[in-house]
Amino acid sequence: MPLNKYYKIAIPLLILVLISIWGILFFNKTLSTVADNKEEIKPFLDAFFESRGNVLLSGNIKDIEKYYDTANTYGKWALEHEMRRINYVKGWSEKRNLKFTEAQSIYRIKSIKVGEQSIWLYLVETMKMGYEYNVKPSIINYMGLGIRHSIQLVKIDGKWVIRRDWYYDPLDEYSAFIDISPADGIAPEISPANSTPAGESQNKKKGNYDREGAVRYADTYAGAAWGSGNNYEYNKKYRDYNGVGGDCTNFASQVLHEGGGLKMDYVWNFNGRDSSTAWAQAPALFNYLIYNGKGRLIAQGTYTNMVKPSDTHPAGAIRELQKGDLICYEEKGEIVHFGVVTCFDSYGIPVVNTHPSFAANFYVT
Repeated sequence: MPLNKYYKIAIPLLILVLISIWGILFFNKTLSTVADNKEEIKPFLDAFFESRGNVLLSGNIKDIEKYYDTANTYGKWALEHEMRRINYVKGWSEKRNLKFTEAQSIYRIKSIKVGEQSIWLYLVETMKMGYEYNVKPSIINYMGLGIRHSIQLVKIDGKWVIRRDWYYDPLDEYSAFIDISPADGIAPEISPANSTPAGESQNKKKGNYDREGAVRYADTYAGAAWGSGNNYEYNKKYRDYNGVGGDCTNFASQVLHEGGGLKMDYVWNFNGRDSSTAWAQAPALFNYLIYNGKGRLIAQGTYTNMVKPSDTHPAGAIRELQKGDLICYEEKGEIVHFGVVTCFDSYGIPVVNTHPSFAANFYVT
């Protein structure tokens, strides 16, 4: 073989080897950089999330101002977002005649992108919150929230600060609107409709719907919220619709089918890859359940109307809810969200599990 042919073969092979070596070194360096930055920012994130929980209790926004880049417009907006959230929690608790006693968070960094002047983090916060009713101050109820954050950190004068914090949780959903106000009203204390005398089993399947099975599934696969099972992960068997319209209805359908035992049909189904409209879209699921007789509408109206006694509902419609029931959330005449009733707090108020961000897994001490 002529010598120039050897060169034609050897040169590409040499280039390929050099590229491979460079790729390995670059990949290892990137991993090292990410690991180093995780360790550097961990004390900052630990302190921030601890303070973020404490401020929900104290209401003093100044306690977390130092964590934000307030010289930057985005940093100011991020801090103002927290202020609206704090004010909403304050108003909500006052109108429910309760107070929060505990707010603790853990977080898990899902991905990190290191730039020349900033770090972008995608992380999941798991928050545990405790509260007590003012009329029953010796009983603490616990609920969990799961919050997905996209955070940009920048270093100024040798210290990390937050320039952006984009997140979604139930408190954010309402507090994002400056003029929003929590609904008034708290129902008189009364036992919930599905209460069972002490010693009597509640683990019975009644009719075609297994309520206790539905609750177990909802608690297991609620996601990032404190109190959830499955290592805070969704059921991988199903598609995650967050980012393409929301996952609340998909989760409600899973609860009804996987936990509650309702069978799929040609209208309501998931085929292993895609979902039918009735399975994944809120208005369609509502219509499917109501018009084929698999569900019935107990009542419709504002929260205030639901807790008030009426001729039709002497104890208030809210008291007729049972574990495994679905609560539909309506906005401008359209069903936009679903939650699954999983238990009742110490005052008898029904609480829910839902995707994408919230699970009210309640425990009473």
